[in-house]
Amino acid sequence: MATVLDPPKTEQTVSDGVLLQNISWATYEGLLNDYVDVRNPRFTYDRGDLLIMVLSAEHEEINETITLLINLFAEEFGIQSRGFGSTTYKRKDLSRGFEPDSCFYFQNEAKMRGKRRIDLAIDPPPDLVIEIDISHPTIKKLPIFASFGIPEVWRFDGKTLEIFRLEGGEYVTSHNSLVLALVSAETITRFVDESANSGRLEWIKKVRDWAREFKKA
Repeated sequence: MATVLDPPKTEQTVSDGVLLQNISWATYEGLLNDYVDVRNPRFTYDRGDLLIMVLSAEHEEINETITLLINLFAEEFGIQSRGFGSTTYKRKDLSRGFEPDSCFYFQNEAKMRGKRRIDLAIDPPPDLVIEIDISHPTIKKLPIFASFGIPEVWRFDGKTLEIFRLEGGEYVTSHNSLVLALVSAETITRFVDESANSGRLEWIKKVRDWAREFKKA
């Protein structure tokens, strides 16, 4: 049964989505229940503002590429990792919720083994969140991620990837990753750019070769 939205105070159209305001927490949770285990659309909630995004082919291809990069790096560098995709994270006490493009556990990987549902009252937030920000939605997501205590965010704007580390409750830009210490923002950007015009198998080999040579250096 479809959820009936509370009458929004205002509505703003954004690229690939829509922003509704004056939306109750109950309505937000109702929409999540209606679209459980459905990848499209994606919901972000911030204290009454609800952003509903439809994912483009460009968005999904880039997200898949960065996710694959992380898995390849983790394997080559011998780092335990566990991905939870676009799992919904929400906290009523913060009146905030989000669905990352992708997310991973590294330091807390062992704690998340066998998890089928995440309860932030007892479970940690992800160690890394991936944000593909091609359409520049009006809700600013970094403050949402900070309120959840997510240590690291990678944000890709369609051309360049930036790495953000959480320090003192706010994000600062970083040259290198915290969870994958050997990887820089420039390296990730380069491999994402190269993937667009390369065969996937050829590209994966190039990534693996780089990681193995880098470890020797």
